[in-house]
Order: sequence, then C-alpha cells, then structure tokens
Amino acid sequence: MASITASGIGSGLDINNIVSQLVSAERAPTENRLNSKESLIQARLSAFGSLKSALTNFQSSLSTLKNADNYTKRTATISDSTVFSATTSASAAPGSYSVKVEQLATSHKIASQAYTDSNTSVGSGEMTFTINGESFSVAIADDANSLADIRDAVNTASDNSGVTASIINDQDGAHLVFSATKTGVENAVNIAVSNGASGDLSQLVYDTNLGVQLSSMSEKAEALDSIVIIDGFTQTSANTKIEGMIEGVSLDLKKALPGESLSLKVQLDTKSIKTAVEGFVSNYNSLMTTINDLTAYNAESKTAGLLQGDSATRNIANQLRKEMGSIVGGLDTELDSLAELGITTGDKNKLVIDSTKFADVISSDFDKLSGIFSSESGYAVRLDSLIGNLTASGGILSNRTDGLNSEVKRINQQREALEARIVGIEARYQAQFSALDSLLGQLNSTGEFLTQQLANLPGSVYKDS
Repeated sequence: MASITASGIGSGLDINNIVSQLVSAERAPTENRLNSKESLIQARLSAFGSLKSALTNFQSSLSTLKNADNYTKRTATISDSTVFSATTSASAAPGSYSVKVEQLATSHKIASQAYTDSNTSVGSGEMTFTINGESFSVAIADDANSLADIRDAVNTASDNSGVTASIINDQDGAHLVFSATKTGVENAVNIAVSNGASGDLSQLVYDTNLGVQLSSMSEKAEALDSIVIIDGFTQTSANTKIEGMIEGVSLDLKKALPGESLSLKVQLDTKSIKTAVEGFVSNYNSLMTTINDLTAYNAESKTAGLLQGDSATRNIANQLRKEMGSIVGGLDTELDSLAELGITTGDKNKLVIDSTKFADVISSDFDKLSGIFSSESGYAVRLDSLIGNLTASGGILSNRTDGLNSEVKRINQQREALEARIVGIEARYQAQFSALDSLLGQLNSTGEFLTQQLANLPGSVYKDS
C-alpha cells in the first residue's frame, strides 16, 4: 500500500497561493465592473468640464459687446506719435485737426554764485519761498548757515510748496541750486530774505516779477508753459497736458517741433467692435464644435460621444440655438437680428458671417449695433445671462456633475464593502485549507503507520512501492 505523500508541512499544499488565487477570482468581477463604471463616469465628468470651459470662453467674448459704452468710444490717429499722444472720450466729435507743438513746459531753476564748498557759510536770517502764490519760510541759524545747511532746511520744510534744493559743484566752486518741482510760468521760484539777514544770505534773493537781478542769483532754466496751436487756435498749459482745447480730447505732449504741423484724426472706434463681433462668432462656433463632438455618433465605428443622448447637454444646445434665432425687441430699427448683420446659422449649427454685408453695417449703421448686442434684450446681454445661469452653482451643469460625483462616491463605498467582504472570504478559505492541510497530514501519518505494521507481519512480502 502506497502512502499519501506531499512536500512541505502537513499536506504540502501551497495554501497561501491557492487562497490568493481564489480571493482574486472572487474580487475580479465586481472590481472590474466598478472600475469600468468609474472610468466612464470620470470621462463624462471631463466631458462636462470641456463643455463648461467652452461656455465660459464664449461668455468672455461677450464682455465687450454687452457694454454700451464701447460703442461710443473714439480713437485718435496721429501722424507722429513721438511728438504727442491723444486720449478721447465719447464726447469727442469725429474730425481731422492740424496740430503744432510750439513749446514744452519746463520747470524753473536758479543758482547762487560760486562758494568754496558745501560747508561754506552763507549767512543767517529767514528765507521765504513763493511759488504760484503759496509761500513757506525756513529759518537759517548762525550756527547752521552753510550751503548744505540751507539745502537741508529747504528740503525738510514741512510746508514746502514746491521747491527742491541741491548743490552743484562747478569748476569755479559749489553752487546752491533751487528747482521748482512743477513746470510752467506760474510755478517760478521767488525768494526773499528777512529778519536781519546777515552775511551773503541776501545774495539768494530772486524775484521773477520785477524782472531784474536783485542779487547774484542766476537763472539756469526759464519757467515756460507749453504752447500748442490747433487749426490756428492757441492754448498754453503749465504742464505737458492740453485738456479741452478739442472737446473730449486730451493731448499729452512729448516734444516740441515749432512750426511743424501734424495731423490728428478722431473717429469712431469701429475696429474694436468689429473684432469683438468676429470673436463672438468664432467662440460660438468653438462652443458648437465642442457640443457636436461630445454628442456625436459614428455609425461606421459604432462609437458615441461621451455626452451622446445626455438630456442636460441637449437642453443647453437647444437654449443656445433659441437665443441665436430670436430677434431683439424694442429697437426702432430694422437691424434687430444677427441675420440683418450678415450672421446666419450654417452647417452643424455654426454661425457664418457675410463679411461684405457686415462691413456695410459697420460703415453705415454702426450706431445701431449697440442696441443689437448691449440693449436689455440684446444678444450679448441675453447670452451672458443664459450662460451665467447654466454654469452657476445649482445650475444645470452643476447639478449634472454633482450627480456624477455622487455616483463616484457610491462606487468608492461599494469598493470598501467589497474589501470588507473579501477579508471575510479570505479568512474562511484560510481556515478551510488549514483544516484540509491538517487532515491530509493526519492521513499521511496513518498511512505510514499502517505500512510499517503490514511490513512487520510474519511471512509478509509487502514492499513499499
């Protein structure tokens, strides 16, 4: 009688491997089903994300069109922008102008006579500075009356109304320089001294109104106003900005070209609106491409888009088409629809723009475009509101993605339940195979005992085979 044999402890069975394979077989069907389901849900979540992104991009293209102020903007074209620039408001009347920049405003600068160095004493007393009718005074003490002391006293005066002091070292010595912080004739620097001025302090007096030298002070830079001539009319300015000479137009002067005429042309800003309308068409078509791709069905490959048959996506597409096909109410003009602008719906619900017809509208009826897009029932206003509702929290897209995320959460709960069940199954298999291993071990021992006993019987010819 042959004994029951197996390698290893007990039965010699590879229990861990057997249990592992049985557990994997138990887990695989459910795990594969959950993985496949989650993969599809994640793909659909990504698809809804693409749809929301396309809607948001289209909505951003509406910002210029829905703002009524953008239809009244003016642009300024200048023959030489290095001489001056121009900004315009809605009140600027379109027209062409001849502009001459005769002179740029400069700030006043005066300097003292030469002194040995910045530590040289000048004299004591009180200095009063007057700029454009405003005055402030600084006291110069006997023990702090050098060029450097006077400079610091002026610059740190709390009521300084527009003067900076500095020291310039020339080949003949140090000069105390006073500069107006603002340009223009009105901002010229005037200096008076009082309260028993001593030493050379009186040499720092300067009075532009008298037009004569009262001291050794010299003028290094004359205070000048800007001078501009537009179509033969002249205006001056204390700075480099010319306001209101042309109603609704502000000029910023950069350099003077005396006697040279430059052209300034003010016109309606049709270009930005034209670009905005073309962007409106382009972004809407991109949105339609996204919707078409996500809802398509390929009969040859028998594959469907991730949102094919989805009611939410179909609802969104229908609402967009409805808005595009509606006319704008309340307008006292025949231009009350996209079709009147040359924009029609073509293949796959995409917009087609007739460039020639649209250019004619821009040229002859530009003032009507604001009503079509930015009025209360205008396309840009209605579509912006619609997309805002579609993409808002609690909107149709949000509800749809919330539902899908809830499904993902339930799948994760099912995975947790599966793992809990697998733990129990694994424990049961381990127990069963451990018992089997023990039983087979006992049977092997019994077989070996019987073999030995049979071999010891008298006359036995039993041989272990």
